[in-house]
Amino acid sequence: MKLDIRDIFEQIGNLFYAIAIEQQVKPIELGELKLLITRNWLPRNIETNGSIISDEAHFILTTMDALAASKSPAQLAFGEFARFYKLHQNIFSNELKQRILDTATEITNVFSRSGSSDHSILKALKDLLESVTKL
Repeated sequence: MKLDIRDIFEQIGNLFYAIAIEQQVKPIELGELKLLITRNWLPRNIETNGSIISDEAHFILTTMDALAASKSPAQLAFGEFARFYKLHQNIFSNELKQRILDTATEITNVFSRSGSSDHSILKALKDLLESVTKL
């Protein structure tokens, strides 16, 4: 099976959606969430690319919108990402894994509700990245 760049970033969309659901991002906060993701996934060289939003950010956000429309459970979305990652871990460079972890952490920090300590998906992500790397 040949992987397309879209497949990778749709799976990252699954992950970020799961974290947003776990953090109970409210509809009024979706714009802020999308700006956070877009900022973190901008093209590395905007001058030569000319794009305001990267293909990566577009695939991530489109996937998140589709999951939200279908009201997919957070654990199901995270499970899809985890399965994909385990099958294709070789395509995830250290830089890509760090960008994923940085964005996931930022989503958790920005949207964490006071008194809420539910960061189980972020913890599971960290465990996934560490355990697969050690294999």
